[in-house]
Order: sequence, then C-alpha cells, then structure tokens
Amino acid sequence: MKNVIFLIAMFTLFACNSAKNVTDKKTINSTNQDTISADINYRFSVSFISIGSGIDKQSKHKYDQYITEYEQKNKLQLSYETTNWGREGEVDYCFKLTELDKKKQKLFIIETKEILKTSSLVRYKENITCRQNKK
Repeated sequence: MKNVIFLIAMFTLFACNSAKNVTDKKTINSTNQDTISADINYRFSVSFISIGSGIDKQSKHKYDQYITEYEQKNKLQLSYETTNWGREGEVDYCFKLTELDKKKQKLFIIETKEILKTSSLVRYKENITCRQNKK
C-alpha cells in the first residue's frame, strides 16, 4: 500500500512539474516572437556568402560601385549597415531604405537583383533583422 501511495505521489509531482515547463516554454516563445516582430526594421538585405572558397569579390565590387553611383545619381545617402560574419569574407548589407518611397524601394531591390543575378554566392531577404557582428 505504501508503494502505491508513493507511486501516486511521484506521478503527481512529475505531472505538475512538466505542466509548468510547458507553460514556461509558451511564455518564452511568445516573448521571442514579440521581440522578433519589434526588431524587424530592415527593408532589404543582400548577403555575400561563401561555400568554402570565399565570396564573389567581383560581384561585391560591382555592387559597391552600384551603391555609390545610385547615391550620386539620386543625390542622397542610403542608410545601410554592413555586417561581416564569416571567415572567408562573408558580409551582409542591410538597408533601411527609409529615404526612398515605396516605388523607389522596389526599383532599388529589382536593380540590385539584376546586377547580382549571375552570382550564385549572393542571397537576398526582405523585411528582416540584420545579423549581429561576429565578435
């Protein structure tokens, strides 16, 4: 009889503990989603990636030139950040594009993709957070 009571007590203890963990995980996931939603503040991101042999330096140079020419042509300064994150020169360009209206933002994104379309080592994302600098 003592064994049965002991087993029931242990079962109840573990059942209560795992219910608490599920609730805590839901709270954490909800908090993370809120944080992610609040941090999405970059309209467009261009990532120069590497697959074992470095980034496509020629495409990156071409893109740097495009940004400079775009700023000169439109007489504005694009607000963007560059984030170096890899060992082989991997870098992200994160653009807010708040200085452009929606039509010009779309055009900038289309032109970027057109300039870099020949490189398999470039990735694009829209409406995302920017990767943190590797420390």
